[in-house]
Amino acid sequence: MKFPVDLLADVSQVELEQSAHNYMNILLYSNPDSAEHLTLSDSTKVTIDISRVSLIPLYGNNDKQRILVLFSPTDLFTVVALYLLDQWWTVEDILKTADPARHGVVEVVTVGERIVLYILNRVIYRAKEMSSEEDLPFLCHGEKDYAKIHWNNGEAVGFFSVKPSGSLCNSLSTRSYQLPVMDSIFVRKCHRGKGFGLQMLQDFVLSFKEEYLGLRYPLTKAMYKGMQVCLYTCLTCMK
Repeated sequence: MKFPVDLLADVSQVELEQSAHNYMNILLYSNPDSAEHLTLSDSTKVTIDISRVSLIPLYGNNDKQRILVLFSPTDLFTVVALYLLDQWWTVEDILKTADPARHGVVEVVTVGERIVLYILNRVIYRAKEMSSEEDLPFLCHGEKDYAKIHWNNGEAVGFFSVKPSGSLCNSLSTRSYQLPVMDSIFVRKCHRGKGFGLQMLQDFVLSFKEEYLGLRYPLTKAMYKGMQVCLYTCLTCMK
């Protein structure tokens, strides 16, 4: 079985949004007594009606490129599925791949990979796993932001993103980064303790030729721990 990230390699954002608009028009005039249902991974059945779906920006404040999402029946701020390729896909399935070549740390290029990145950042990290006491929210990734996803055994386990040297600090500033800066890194809780964070840090170091690299400040607790392990590993290798 193929998953969205496998099927969206040659599909544009425009096609996805047009399909979503067509579906919403059908849903708007559908019979509420014969509504569709989607079964989630925990066996919860979600009724699909116009009050539970919405077009939301895929790239933060850019309203021109949106995706259709389905919200949880118990929490109207929690996304449980996305409408892609003329059908609903649960969050869990969006994070999967059937392509054995998609393994390890892979740069985000296609719209399908951008959607996986969105789910990891906005749905898994921010809505489910971010600790309000220890962690900091990451900004939404832009359409052209440099990012990589770590794939393992057919599943997206984490990501990191970088502001390359020369890129603007933000859309309202003319100041630019003087060196590559890792501005986000995340590993899902169920996959921690397996070295994935360290592998992404090593990939970051090896992906840029500059003599100096930077990290976003302030550091999250998880990033701080990861850097400790990375530095310890490097020092051990040097000995």
